[in-house]
Amino acid sequence: MTGFIANLHDPKNAATALCVEGGRVFCAGDILTDIDRLSPTLRQSSCIAIHCQSARLLLIAITAAWRAGATVIFPATDRPAYLDGISSQFDLYLDDAAILERLAAATATNTGSHMTLPAATDCRAVFFTSGSTGDAKPIPKTLALIEAEITIQEPLWQPHIPEGARIVGLVSHQHIYGLIFRIVWPVITGRVFTADPAPYWEMMQGDINNGDVLITSPAHLKNLHPDLARVPRPSLIFSSGGPLDLAAASETTAMLGTCPTEIYGSTETGGIAHRQQTGDNCPWHPLPGVEVALNDAGCLRVRAAHIAGDDWYQTEDIAKINDATGTFTLHGRADRVVKVEGKRISLGAVERHLRQSNLVEDAIALIPDENDRRLGVVAVLSPAGRDMLADIGRFRMGRQLRREIAKFEDDAALPQRWRFVDQLPSDSQGKRPLHLLRALFADMEPLTPEIVIQNRDDDRVNLSLHLPTDLLYFRGHFPGMPILPGVVQLHWAVDQAAALFDVPVTIGEVTQLKYRKPITPGSTVMLELDCDRDSAKIKFRYHSDAEGDHSSGILKWREAAS
Repeated sequence: MTGFIANLHDPKNAATALCVEGGRVFCAGDILTDIDRLSPTLRQSSCIAIHCQSARLLLIAITAAWRAGATVIFPATDRPAYLDGISSQFDLYLDDAAILERLAAATATNTGSHMTLPAATDCRAVFFTSGSTGDAKPIPKTLALIEAEITIQEPLWQPHIPEGARIVGLVSHQHIYGLIFRIVWPVITGRVFTADPAPYWEMMQGDINNGDVLITSPAHLKNLHPDLARVPRPSLIFSSGGPLDLAAASETTAMLGTCPTEIYGSTETGGIAHRQQTGDNCPWHPLPGVEVALNDAGCLRVRAAHIAGDDWYQTEDIAKINDATGTFTLHGRADRVVKVEGKRISLGAVERHLRQSNLVEDAIALIPDENDRRLGVVAVLSPAGRDMLADIGRFRMGRQLRREIAKFEDDAALPQRWRFVDQLPSDSQGKRPLHLLRALFADMEPLTPEIVIQNRDDDRVNLSLHLPTDLLYFRGHFPGMPILPGVVQLHWAVDQAAALFDVPVTIGEVTQLKYRKPITPGSTVMLELDCDRDSAKIKFRYHSDAEGDHSSGILKWREAAS
C-alpha cells in the first residue's frame, strides 16, 4: 500500500478523482497544484495550527505544512478562547479563509515532481484531548503511526466496499478519527471522499449513493433523521468517539440496512478494536496486530506498532478478556471513581443503577463543581419517567431516583443535584466533555422552590415548598453552612400572596417579623398564608414537621396610586 504523501505526488494519479466539494470533482493533480503553491509560503513557521471546515483545504494545508517541515497542530475547535489557551503550541494559524488568501496570492509552481518528499516519520502532528479537568492535553503523533493503523484496518473493510464507493463524513476531520477515516484513508486507498462540512443528516442525506461508506459518531446514530429510511444503502457505517448503545445500533441497522461498525480507541492509542452490536454484550475484536492484556487492577493494556511500538499502553478501561476467542468486553473506567464524604464512589456504577430503572433511558454522573463535592446526575428520562416528572416535579423526581440507587449503594453515592434533559450534551465526535455537562448545572441554578398547593379554603392557603440543594439563594449564604436568607422567605411570601389572593404586589409595611429556625438545603417546608381583606393584610408562616416554626410575619399592602 502506497503512503499518503507518495500517493498524492504520484504522476500516475494526477487525473484520478480525489474528492467532491460543492458539486465539483477535484483530481489529485488539482490538489497537488495547490500544495505546490501553498508550501513555500509556510517555510518560516515551525508549528502551524490548522482548522478548516473544508476537508479539501485541510488536506492541502497539512500536506503543504509537512512538505515545509512544520509540525501540524490540530485544534479541537476554532473558538477564540480555546485557541488562546493553546497559543503557545503554534506560531501560525490557518483557517479556510487564510488558506484561500495565501493560495490566491501565491505564484504557480511545478516543484512537486522534483522536490524531496518528507518521510512519514518526519510528518509530525499534535492532537488535543481533555481529561477530567477539561484542559486541552497535547497528543503528539506522526503520519507513520497513522499509516500503520490504516495498513492493518484496510484488509478488514475492503471486501465490503464496492468499486466506486465514496467516503462520506459527518464527523469533524480535526480529530484523529475523522482525519484518518475521512481524509488519510481515502487518499491512500484511492477512494473519493466528500469534502463539504456536513455535521447533520439534513445536510448530506440527499448525497448518499449506494455502497458509500459513512463516517459517523454515536451522536449521529442516536439522532437518525426519518428520511434516512429512503436513502440508498451504505456499505459500511463507522462510529467512534464514544459509547453507542444497542438500541441506537439496532435502529440504525433497521433504517439504513447496515449494522454500524464501532471502532474502540482513543486519541492516544488510535484504533484498538471493532465490533458490530447484534445483541446484548457483543464483545470487541482486537484489530489485527493488536495484543490485549489486563493489569492487576483489571484494566486493559494494549500493544501494537501504531500505538506504542513494542511497549504496552495502559488504559483506564476495566475489561474482561475471553481467553478462548481473544475478544474482550468493557466494564467502565477505573478513573471514573471520585471521593464523596471520604468514600470512593464509582460514577459508572451510579449510572448503571439508574439505567436499570424503567424511569431512565440514559444518565451521566459527575461532580459538577470541584469546590462543591456533591454528586450530580444529568439524566434522560423514559416516557414513564417524563410523566412522573410532570406529576411530582424535579425535587421529588430526584428523591425517587435516589431511592433506586439506594437499593445498591451507600448514602454517599446518592446524588444531590439533578438535571433532566431531552438528550445528553455531546461534541462533534459524540463525546461528552465535562465542561458541557457542568455547564448544565452552572446555567440552570433554580431560583424558586418547587411549590405545590396542599389545600385552600377561600382566603387561607397551605403550600408545600421543596427547596433543591442547588437553589441559587443557598450559594454564599453562608459558606460551609448554607441557609435560606430571610429576605428571600419574605419575597416568596409576597409573590405567592399576590398570585393567590389577587392583592397588590406593593407591600406598605411588614410587622411582627420573626425568624426562629433556619431553612436548610433539601428541606421541605410549609408556607401558610392567611388573607384578611378587610384589614388589607396577610399573615404568613413557614413551618415544617421536623423543626416547627421557621419564620412568620404580617404583610400589609397598600393600593397602587391611580
